[in-house]
Amino acid sequence: MQKIIGIVKKTLNDTVDAIDGVIIMTPDILDAINAIFDAKVPNTWLVDPSGAEISWILPTLGSWFSSLLDRNK
Repeated sequence: MQKIIGIVKKTLNDTVDAIDGVIIMTPDILDAINAIFDAKVPNTWLVDPSGAEISWILPTLGSWFSSLLDRNK
């Protein structure tokens, strides 16, 4: 669970930094921004670089995040 929370936190922090111009906008950050804009779960939150599933799959970002909060309790 802590791994998923760490990945979400890093993605969101990197997104803010890239928008502010502090870091370079990478394809992964851009994909995360586009997914969040479309209310979808960013792919980096679902699978690791090897393709192994690291979290649960739900259709919308809202339901995924609610599940994250429930699982963390």
